[in-house]
Amino acid sequence: MTTTPTSATAATPPGDPLRAAKAPVGTGASPLVAQLFALALICLGAVAVQHLLVLTNAITGTSWLVSALESTDGLRGDSPAVLAVGIALAAVGLLLLPIALKPRPRKGIPLATATGAHLRRQDLRRIVESAVEGTDAVTDVDVNVTRRRIKVVATSVATADRDAETKAEIDQRLTSVRDALERQPAVTITVRHDDI
Repeated sequence: MTTTPTSATAATPPGDPLRAAKAPVGTGASPLVAQLFALALICLGAVAVQHLLVLTNAITGTSWLVSALESTDGLRGDSPAVLAVGIALAAVGLLLLPIALKPRPRKGIPLATATGAHLRRQDLRRIVESAVEGTDAVTDVDVNVTRRRIKVVATSVATADRDAETKAEIDQRLTSVRDALERQPAVTITVRHDDI
């Protein structure tokens, strides 16, 4: 009995690594533009529904749409009001254009793997904290992580003349963490002392 290979097994021969995953990205500012457009469409829909209800005599009063059109009746195309509205709309459009076209921010920190594994910043911060904890004379660790920098502030009970040793030990503990990342971030180590 013979079986035909599925598309997944045909695409990846045995022994070859999986294709790298895409880098995780954040939502960016595009949802803000979408929310503004959605709000504008809701307002237009409310005006249209109110106009329909007035036309069918379901409610009494004047249509908002008719009132808006009557208020612009006799307005010339070269009037200052039309120019001001046109400039305001163009300015809003120019302000929203870069927001809509801006690429979404990358969230993950890539690991040095062939499969495209990524860490979140808070996960890398926890890994750095656990790597530094247990360093001689260090009682507390404060870590700040970005895609390009790791900042470690260690609180030490040792005397200030041992700061160089403490920094060297922390740097040595972070070597394996840096080696696991695709792009090694700059590391800043600060040692502060408990006030006794």
